Amino acid sequence: MLTYERKPKSDYGEIVVDGKISDEEMNSAIEKMKADLEKGGKLKLLEDIRAFEGMEPAAFFKDPRFGISMMKGVSHVALVTDAQWLKVVAETFSFVSPTQIKVFDRARIDEARAWLSAS
Repeated sequence: MLTYERKPKSDYGEIVVDGKISDEEMNSAIEKMKADLEKGGKLKLLEDIRAFEGMEPAAFFKDPRFGISMMKGVSHVALVTDAQWLKVVAETFSFVSPTQIKVFDRARIDEARAWLSAS
């Protein structure tokens, strides 16, 4: 499952991944994020990775193309996960990314939201 939502009165969007990502879910998330990016300004994201069990092939090939173009419009990412391999990837990527990336354990999700709001 993949969802993207921008809550009212929030200054950031939230992505939730819990299981396998379908092509339909990827399309929906991309369209919603594009709409937020087109409003102008920089977007901040909270990525709540509860469980990641892969993607349908069509979704997999959309992800890198959209992700690279989208990152130009994102100023901050709070990655919330307990998966050690995702933490390592995010921390490594943060050294070459123009986006500020900070990793939080799932138990610290409220701290991640506070960090985004204060950014």
